[in-house]
Amino acid sequence: MDDQKILAILNEFEPAEEAYRKLYLANPYDKIPPVRDWQDFITEYRQNMKSPVEIPTEPISDISTYFYESQFFSPRTLIPHKPSPNAFEMVYPPVANSECVIFKHLRYLPVFDHALEFVKLVYVLQGSSSFNLNQKKSHLPAGSLLVVGPNTVQSFFAPHDEDIVLNIIMRTSSFEKMFLPLLMESNELSDYFWQMLYEKDFSSILLFDCRGNQEIRHLVLQLYYESQLNRNHSLLIINSYILLLFAQLIRNHIDNVQRLSGENSTSTTSRIFQFITENKATVSLSMVAEHFGLSKGYLSRYIKSRTGYTFSGLVQKLRLKEAAYLLINSNLSVEEIVYKVGYTDISNFYRAFKETYQTTPGEFRSQYS
Repeated sequence: MDDQKILAILNEFEPAEEAYRKLYLANPYDKIPPVRDWQDFITEYRQNMKSPVEIPTEPISDISTYFYESQFFSPRTLIPHKPSPNAFEMVYPPVANSECVIFKHLRYLPVFDHALEFVKLVYVLQGSSSFNLNQKKSHLPAGSLLVVGPNTVQSFFAPHDEDIVLNIIMRTSSFEKMFLPLLMESNELSDYFWQMLYEKDFSSILLFDCRGNQEIRHLVLQLYYESQLNRNHSLLIINSYILLLFAQLIRNHIDNVQRLSGENSTSTTSRIFQFITENKATVSLSMVAEHFGLSKGYLSRYIKSRTGYTFSGLVQKLRLKEAAYLLINSNLSVEEIVYKVGYTDISNFYRAFKETYQTTPGEFRSQYS
């Protein structure tokens, strides 16, 4: 569908948006700090109310401090347990059994701090939005794109009719399988996703300034439209669009990306992970322990608690990732790649590679090249 027609659909008001708009126009709440639930909002709203207006006792839309994958990606339909007679229909993504769904952030939705079990991309398509992270408020103009990692407490606010903000959410549990070509790249974005997959307490956001990039704008609009159709092969098309979107970010915006840390982020973990990544061909537990002034025993336990992997298991994952990248993006022989990434035994490499990618290195190169 033509981009302008999709934009016209997005500009139409959802019932929940109309309800929030009524509350906001009666008593603007842009100065209210982020709240955690509907009752907190009602309390703050009443304290600042100057014009009388009926306030719904039940949430107007789906509100929670934490959203789980099962709420958005399972086939079951979610409804309030005891909806009041005046409660509005809850707003959920239209394709609940997909690996990836795209939906509009509700205009005039109060600022609710929340975290997610999954990955979210937020794109300011039109107008602007405010963004809250670690009690700091930022202004996001149209063309801003954020990659929000799991467990990052954040919130957005779009208090104008012209503000159109889209959410693209993806299962973290199937991210590695879905976007393997992206993970095979070597840049800030792929490193970010590898950390997201390996670090238990990962809490971080990437901010891209994509103003002027009409291709990204087009891709996001088409993603939204495809997600509404729910036709045969929609998931394949959506995944392809997302890979194209990531390719645009890497090609045109990776040099200026900003990384923002959430309140749960552990900088020590990120620094250790980065050191291991940069030295994966020759790294050892003793080397890392010495570099950070830690005992080997403590470091080993720390890595296991933070990533769920043993030190050797984490290093193997990173070496195999590098090998897969070189198989696709270089003319090196398999034997040359084996030694380049730090393996000393070719048979061990072949066995580990097949266990991870369910194919041999040669077949992998043929498939993805």
